[in-house]
Amino acid sequence: MPPLGESIETVPKRRTEREFTTEPPYKVILHNDDYTPMEHVIKVLRKVIPRMNMRRAVSIMLEAHTKGKAVVTKCHKELAELYQENLRSEGLIATIEPD
Repeated sequence: MPPLGESIETVPKRRTEREFTTEPPYKVILHNDDYTPMEHVIKVLRKVIPRMNMRRAVSIMLEAHTKGKAVVTKCHKELAELYQENLRSEGLIATIEPD
């Protein structure tokens, strides 16, 4: 132990470099259909996409309803695939594509 009043300083032996991916972000796209109730679409968006608030979910649902499709979110490919799978498992039509 160091004498009273002195401190021990730990110095790292090497720096760690962060790895950055060059993979483009992917868009998760919600497609309109003529049979899923709007309330269900909103509920599923809020369930599947973390931090999706009511206003954003309604906006996405309305865009898909009026224009045929809407971008739900942009993220890395693996997460986009997960969101797509979860939206589909809840009865919605969803695709992904590079941004």
